[in-house]
Amino acid sequence: MPSVWQASVGRSLDEALDLFAETVRDCPDDLWRAPMWRVQASEIVAEARDVSGRPVTDPAQREAMVQRWSAPWSVAWHALEVLDYDLAGELNTWAPPPPFAGKPHWQTFTSLPVPWSRSEISGYTDYCRQRVRDTLFGMTEDKAATLLPPAHRYAGRPYAWIVTSLVGHTTAHATQIRQFTTAAFDPPIALD
Repeated sequence: MPSVWQASVGRSLDEALDLFAETVRDCPDDLWRAPMWRVQASEIVAEARDVSGRPVTDPAQREAMVQRWSAPWSVAWHALEVLDYDLAGELNTWAPPPPFAGKPHWQTFTSLPVPWSRSEISGYTDYCRQRVRDTLFGMTEDKAATLLPPAHRYAGRPYAWIVTSLVGHTTAHATQIRQFTTAAFDPPIALD
């Protein structure tokens, strides 16, 4: 039987993934690939590469590639990849599911030939929902207290710390996308 905190975190992550799935489903086709904010080239950690792996040197082509970073499909992918990766916590081997396996990860995505489709992101959402259930079902007090290894960006913090933070991260990105798509259809109200 799961503990109260396991059941609570599971319920909260389920609700976050419900919001996430609705947001992805409701994003209009014309906004799925549109940048939600302007991305500065300096914000991209990885070098922009074309589908052949060659560095992109043309400024206009690089600019277009960098702007993909803030599109709903990319932000959704980031949120799910972080959720999936952090559930492993570097305590287990991690690899995303097909069709994401063997492709560039979110931080080095500029070489991805085409954006992920809504159905691919929806499939990843379902996959992550099951990963949450499996992870929390197997959670013990000892595992929750295990410190994240040096390879993890939050090394030295308890595993439960990163698992519980996933609710906020997933909800924040779903809300970001929802706000962007809603603003496109609801012009601001003029105040007299």
